[in-house]
Amino acid sequence: MSALKTIATRPRVGPGRETRPELRFGFAPLLAVVAALGLLMVAVGNTAARLDETHAQPLFWGGLIVIYAPIALRLFSVSASREERIALAILLGGSLYVFKVLYEPTSFNLHDELATWRQTSDLISSGRALSDNPIVTGYAGFPGLELFTSALSKLGGLRIFLSGTIVIGLARLALMLGLFLFLERATRSSRAAGIAVALYACNPSFLYFDSQFGYESIALVIAAALLLVAVDWDDPRSLGRRRSPAGLIAAMVILSATLAITHHMTSYAMVGFLGLWALMIAFAGGRQASGTASTVSSARFAFSRAPWLDGPGLPALFLALAAAGWFVFEASHVTTAELGDVLKEAIESVIHLITGESGSKTLFQSAGQTNTPAARVLGVASIVPLLVLIPLGLLRTWRGRGAPNPLWRALSVVALFYPLTMLLRFTQAGTETSQRASEFVFLGLAFLGGLLLSELPWGGDRSRRLRLGLGLSALMTVIFLGGFIVGESPVTRQPGPFLVGGEARAISPQGLAAAQFAASKLPPGSRVLVDRPNSTLISSYGYLDRVSGSIEGISVTRVFTSKRFDAIDQRVISNDEIDYIVVDRRLTHEPPAGGYYFESTEPDANTYESPLDVAALRKFNHVRGLSRIFDNGAIAIYDTSGLRSK
Repeated sequence: MSALKTIATRPRVGPGRETRPELRFGFAPLLAVVAALGLLMVAVGNTAARLDETHAQPLFWGGLIVIYAPIALRLFSVSASREERIALAILLGGSLYVFKVLYEPTSFNLHDELATWRQTSDLISSGRALSDNPIVTGYAGFPGLELFTSALSKLGGLRIFLSGTIVIGLARLALMLGLFLFLERATRSSRAAGIAVALYACNPSFLYFDSQFGYESIALVIAAALLLVAVDWDDPRSLGRRRSPAGLIAAMVILSATLAITHHMTSYAMVGFLGLWALMIAFAGGRQASGTASTVSSARFAFSRAPWLDGPGLPALFLALAAAGWFVFEASHVTTAELGDVLKEAIESVIHLITGESGSKTLFQSAGQTNTPAARVLGVASIVPLLVLIPLGLLRTWRGRGAPNPLWRALSVVALFYPLTMLLRFTQAGTETSQRASEFVFLGLAFLGGLLLSELPWGGDRSRRLRLGLGLSALMTVIFLGGFIVGESPVTRQPGPFLVGGEARAISPQGLAAAQFAASKLPPGSRVLVDRPNSTLISSYGYLDRVSGSIEGISVTRVFTSKRFDAIDQRVISNDEIDYIVVDRRLTHEPPAGGYYFESTEPDANTYESPLDVAALRKFNHVRGLSRIFDNGAIAIYDTSGLRSK
């Protein structure tokens, strides 16, 4: 191994050229092979899980450890070069993205992914970027990802699945690089940045939610790029060395506009953080407190900045204007519809918990799906070190040695939101908000972890440093695995046999066949009443529009749950203009693993103890006016035109 490292760092000498050292990648190539072995273990484990074999979980969890732990250990090393740390950060992000792809390597099967597929398909076929989305309302107002994907699909002649997988994969690699460079500038240490990136990968959304074919996955890399530009703009010395002020301003404008049309929550979170950073500069006594000048010279021209334009204030202004303008002129309705309900439910659930109107949710349990005792211990063990990290980080950034650093203080304030997001998990509605906030909150936690852990006394002999590195990498691995447990239900971590209401595990060949029939035989845009998992298929690949909510105060799900078809059911179908009803007979086999069959607001959501009554679904065979036009044994489709004409 030492011989390999010597070769990797040997200077290159060419005729008439100055001797230059090659990039020093150190152990990165070897760790890439180790990560590939871990991915092989995960792939075999997932195959075993689909067959419901007992060795599935040991291979799966073992593969995750083989991917993460060696890279984390090397990032702690004091001997790794900057180039090696960058390579390891990218390797970690890329390997964990492939881990997600291995869940289902042939097609999209997550709810948000199928919604994005439908949006992209509509864009390619119609040329309209802002068409309504029947699966996820918000996608109709934020077409950034679909524009990237459709362009690649048309230029390369690729299926949407392949184009989307490539786009998100490249975004994941760029995100890890962008985060590393930002955190390196913030901490002034490539070692601290490497540790911080490894800690960021521990956030509960990292493995699946933030690597899915969804708009937030690509918005994060745009936000990371904007942070890099903001750091350079905040440090006038970088302008004097190599940056053009006009170029940085142009980058701010382009990135702000792109982010504003790509994802609402990331835009708003970035405005908040940049504004917080600007406030920290003001509280520190202005730019002179940071030791920087307000006037700089570039090689091409002099550029003087007004005080209110210094630092992160300018990118915050650009992004706020772009986000506000996009909200007012294009996305107000879809943004309010999507975020409003989520935040409202989260706030109400917390208030009800505090006032005693409702009890707390059982931790590590969802809709009857309970984690094992070992998983619960691991989940709790992942939270405790992060809670300890926060006060230590606050002491270092607010009262530690050195001049006040506004960026450090802003990042430490972001970390303070972590305990609040954990409290939200005591309520059913707040869990979703907590999950979606993790990718933002962990930026602050990652910074504090990288800063503090890199400043530990790493002196002494080699064996002592190795023991310290092994201990800390083991702790980081616990945080990583525990974060995955906190963020994912037991039934969604691995693929497996069909499971009623099990999100991706409820996607089946029978459902795909029904969607293909709808696409080939039924009018696009027809209104269909269908259960949640099949709705993503029938509304994406089938091009029908799912019906949800209520009509005249009556929940549309009553049509499925009533044991006899009556006048109320007929009124719902007629008045809500429902064209087709999709009935999955397997809903009578077991309670829904995800807590509900049709939508989270249905009357018995998260309280089912028994499956739907068989009579509730059989009744459709005996209703006059309903015509069964498709049946593959598990799923039947009924045409309501005869019923509605009465």
